[in-house]
Amino acid sequence: MNKHLELLDLSVADVLKRIPATVKFFINQHTDCVGCRLAHFCSMNDVVKTYELDEKKFMEELFKYDVQTILTRSMK
Repeated sequence: MNKHLELLDLSVADVLKRIPATVKFFINQHTDCVGCRLAHFCSMNDVVKTYELDEKKFMEELFKYDVQTILTRSMK
């Protein structure tokens, strides 16, 4: 499966837990994800749709935080 699509399926909570530096990413995207109780249920795709973000730009910024390593670790 395409890594881009796999990352969009990750929950916000997983991303924040595994790569704490992404707190800054979510704040910079002007989302309320950090500290949200629904973070365990929301996927990255939900964030893009809810906040009407440009998916391509969102993913480009997210990749700067090496989130693809989450996929590598989960495959081991």
